[in-house]
Amino acid sequence: MPGKITVITGPMYSGKTTELLSFVEIYNIGRKKTKVFKPAIDNRYGEDIVSTHTGFKVKAFKVDKSKEIYKYIDETVSAIFIDEVQFFDIELIDLVKDLVFKGIDVYCAGLDISYLENPFEVTAKLLAIADEVIKKKAVCEKCGEHRATYSYKIVPDGGEIDIGGKEKYIAICRECLHKLKNGR
Repeated sequence: MPGKITVITGPMYSGKTTELLSFVEIYNIGRKKTKVFKPAIDNRYGEDIVSTHTGFKVKAFKVDKSKEIYKYIDETVSAIFIDEVQFFDIELIDLVKDLVFKGIDVYCAGLDISYLENPFEVTAKLLAIADEVIKKKAVCEKCGEHRATYSYKIVPDGGEIDIGGKEKYIAICRECLHKLKNGR
């Protein structure tokens, strides 16, 4: 029987990783074997952990290329969990499809759009093939409402792929984004 694909997406500070790790805990309570992965490029909280902004963390395997995930998978694995999918190469899509048809549940968390409002290709393709999509919102840093769907970069430069946290990005709603863009 095939596994399922669940994608958790939304802006920064919306609780994507928290949600991902809650699913890890559910599988672990059920005594199912799991593996957690992260892109090697993301070392904000350490080399071999996935962590929420509030400090809840689990051990993870860091990988440079998505195909490296295969070396950690065997027939006893029930589910894999991949954080920050927007930083992975496009080969992640085929890997996810392959693992699901081997009966492994795959949970992915990541940003859907960049601060420039460009869709992240890997996340977009995962959303298209997902069995379940969880779209998270954050509290807007400007108006304080729980409707932020954008990550807004508050420092200049650094490029579209620029790893960071509160020192570089805030969560913002569509209305406040429009106001910022129009100088209001």
